[in-house]
Amino acid sequence: MKKLSDFFYSKANGYLVLGFLAAQFTFSGAILPYFQKQFDPELNRGLLDLSFGFTPEKAFSILESYGEKGREVYLFVESFVDIVYPLTYTTAFILLLSFLFKKNSWNLGSLNLLPLGCLVFDLCENLGIIKMLNAFPEKADFWANFSSNLGMVKWVFAGITVIVVLISLVMWGVNALRKK
Repeated sequence: MKKLSDFFYSKANGYLVLGFLAAQFTFSGAILPYFQKQFDPELNRGLLDLSFGFTPEKAFSILESYGEKGREVYLFVESFVDIVYPLTYTTAFILLLSFLFKKNSWNLGSLNLLPLGCLVFDLCENLGIIKMLNAFPEKADFWANFSSNLGMVKWVFAGITVIVVLISLVMWGVNALRKK
């Protein structure tokens, strides 16, 4: 892990961070909503990936509400698009943390790799959703619970990552003001 951590510290610069953040925002602001509108046109049915936990009944109800064509689109998104997206946001946040830790002159070891927790649990959550979609119309309770639980762990890692980013940004700003 140290080699991977050091690699990101060595590559982290403002341009690369901004580039990956732009890619991440493109996914979350344009690409994913485009696909979601194909299976949830009013954006009101819910999305399992964005839920902080769900019951098997709730998961089945949401998948049923998408219809056959919607489930096909959702399966495509989960199988391909939502593999690239976690890789993109994970890289963006690892680079951002590496950049901020360097700017703050913090030696926090491999803490810059914290977003890898999001990646691992997001991909596992996606696997469970894919299994539910492939089993439909059978209710795959095991996979619903699997996805729900791992999705919640994903969100915990995401929350911790955002908190660390915010603390790092504030401290970078404070240090910049002190130098003036």
